[in-house]
Amino acid sequence: MEAGKKAKVKGELTAIVAAVKAYKQEYGKWPGSTFTSDTTYQDGQSMQLLAALSGTNSSAVENPKSVRFLEGALSDGTMLDPWRTQYLVLIDSDDSNSLDYQSKTAAISVLAVSFGKDKKQDATPGSGDDIFSTDLK
Repeated sequence: MEAGKKAKVKGELTAIVAAVKAYKQEYGKWPGSTFTSDTTYQDGQSMQLLAALSGTNSSAVENPKSVRFLEGALSDGTMLDPWRTQYLVLIDSDDSNSLDYQSKTAAISVLAVSFGKDKKQDATPGSGDDIFSTDLK
């Protein structure tokens, strides 16, 4: 049962990353990229991002053409992992070609995270049950 939940999460994390990249391809900028450094979307901010990627405009993240980049999120941006926790999304909005997460740096542009069964962010990546869209070194 637990392996099935983890597989579902991996698929959804991959879909979120692909949707963020498709948004950049469509609009020539990262979602919400009025920021000048890496952007972390969590809790309500994550919901605004996922709502926009689902084709709904929000005040923080616009999707003027209402393109549906992401399936699975509700129109209010709610997209919960199997343990009923909202996903965390990090975007390299300054295009530095690296993201920092919990003292780990990765040469990626988008990272999506599920906090796993314990619903808590692990102190160090790989030390607990957090699930990532890509491996962090």
